[in-house]
Amino acid sequence: MKEIKAYIRPSMIERVISALEIAGVPGMTIIDVSTLGKWIDPGSSKLSIEYCERYCSSVKVELVCADDDLEKFVKIILEKAHTGQKGDGKIFISDIADAVSIRTKKHGVEAI
Repeated sequence: MKEIKAYIRPSMIERVISALEIAGVPGMTIIDVSTLGKWIDPGSSKLSIEYCERYCSSVKVELVCADDDLEKFVKIILEKAHTGQKGDGKIFISDIADAVSIRTKKHGVEAI
């Protein structure tokens, strides 16, 4: 199993969610976040006195999927979140050793 964490522009989130649902994503978490660093969009950044640096609003998409679905979901995020401008975001992929459903007590892909 794999975990995908994608940081994307808020204006692109509806396109990404819709396409992932159509492709059969088993579920996902959507979180509003603030991003700092050199990969923010300078055109939509704000200055933070608290952080003493510029930050940008982003949306974090988290999902866990079977290994076989990884490339399909990554491709969808890339296609639906891409504008070609700085600040489009990043995708991070991690291995997941196991998953457990609290309700059914199933493990692995069956748990997701």
